Amino acid sequence: MASKYGNNKRQKEHGLLVTINKSIVADIKRNDIDRGQFANEIGTTGGVLANKLDRQNITNDFSITELIHIMEITGDYGPLKYLCEMFGFVMTSSESGESITIDQLNELTDEAQIEQAESFSTNKKAFKDGKITNEEKENMLKEGMEAMEAVKRQLDALKLIKTTEEEE
Repeated sequence: MASKYGNNKRQKEHGLLVTINKSIVADIKRNDIDRGQFANEIGTTGGVLANKLDRQNITNDFSITELIHIMEITGDYGPLKYLCEMFGFVMTSSESGESITIDQLNELTDEAQIEQAESFSTNKKAFKDGKITNEEKENMLKEGMEAMEAVKRQLDALKLIKTTEEEE
């Protein structure tokens, strides 16, 4: 018998799933592994990981422990930042003297361009029929926010990069 409280369950937060997935994809590319290998790293299978990332799958959710583990493995705290912003908080780092490599900046630049292209594409599709539905508006806002966040990460990284004059 199904639980009578099943309808009370909160829907998965699409933006958080996107952020987690981006962390995973970046880690997979950086380490030249496949999704199944990454899933094994966090103690699950590729199928279960796919279900947890699927917005429509209401059975499989990420636990807090899994989310922490993903952030530890990927070194990307984007999901935590997303949660902070979702509740009106700003995440700051307690580490001082951070630096960034040109390769990391290059990756952030690529991500910013990709996010901007996705936002552009989403908007153009919505404008085609001359009307905007609630779903289209939600998608445009989501893609626009993701593009702005990617550009902000790129700008924040630019502040940390050491120039050749600073290294001398």
